[in-house]
Amino acid sequence: MQKKKHTLTKVSKTAKIILAALSLVVLTLAGLSGFVSRRSDVSPAPDDESVQVVELVPYQQIFEQYAPTIGWDWQLLAAVCYEESRFNPLACSHQGAQGLMQLMPKTAGRFNLNDSTVWIPKENIRAGAEYISRLQQIYSFISDSTEQTRFVLASYNAGPAHIMDARRLAKRYGRSPYVWYDNTEYWLSQLQTDTYANDSVVLFGAFSNAKETVSYVKKVSRTADRFRKMSAQYEVKKQ
Repeated sequence: MQKKKHTLTKVSKTAKIILAALSLVVLTLAGLSGFVSRRSDVSPAPDDESVQVVELVPYQQIFEQYAPTIGWDWQLLAAVCYEESRFNPLACSHQGAQGLMQLMPKTAGRFNLNDSTVWIPKENIRAGAEYISRLQQIYSFISDSTEQTRFVLASYNAGPAHIMDARRLAKRYGRSPYVWYDNTEYWLSQLQTDTYANDSVVLFGAFSNAKETVSYVKKVSRTADRFRKMSAQYEVKKQ
């Protein structure tokens, strides 16, 4: 999704009620600039004392629910969310992308979200995971799972059309269309130039936001590693 600066937009009266409650909880527990650990009580099992669930990041239990549906760990799905919205369920870009996973209205509708449900964290994350699944299908011909994930991340940010153009340029000019770093990534950057944007294999023209997409893939990967490190440290402390 192409967006970075977030503002609030007008939503329906019903959605505003939901959003007010959600924002109070999220802004109190998580803030917009980072993430925190928090605990939530759950019903105890018979003969057990009260059990507490620890969340290292906001909405961790939702990420844990939907990440397996796309073959990811929850940390990677959470990293996408963090880079998209900083875990702010009310985030809305100038381009119109909405909610935690920053879905454009057309994409949100395709995955059964409406003007009210798009702001509900669980629904937005569900739809984001389903969109990622669709992108995985597009790149199913890339057998290396790590490389496939990089292409999926790039397409989540930029849309698959320009990424496919970059792949065609990579193939034409002797780099791998199956490898992201220093290969397809490089040719995505070249779509900012008239010379290659007008190449005969390019179907969707110039792409001015290539620098953002190249950075996005790296940032999501680093954030996921950061969350994995947090998880590992927590597991050690539990022992």
